[in-house]
Amino acid sequence: MKNRNRTPKVLAAVIVSFAAAASIGAPGPQRGTGTWIEPADAADLDFDGLVDDADFVLFSLQYDALECNAPNMPDECSADINHDGQVDDADFVIFVREYNRILPAVS
Repeated sequence: MKNRNRTPKVLAAVIVSFAAAASIGAPGPQRGTGTWIEPADAADLDFDGLVDDADFVLFSLQYDALECNAPNMPDECSADINHDGQVDDADFVIFVREYNRILPAVS
């Protein structure tokens, strides 16, 4: 019974942390340029103007590698949308927010 009272508090803490991560409008790195772009554009990993299933495939490959300096990290860690050196849940929250949004092509 002790754990039963604690569960809502833990769940609330998890929800608050995901909500905080979702509200972060952190820019992401544009591959190969060293410049910073908006999260919506950073989530368009294949630069086709959409954040769609193709981008999710690229994101998931990098999510599995996790650390940007890992030898198996593909695409110069382009899915590190919040530019913290990891492709993790914080990046996924931003990616999901942008998923299926039509974007102008990144120049």
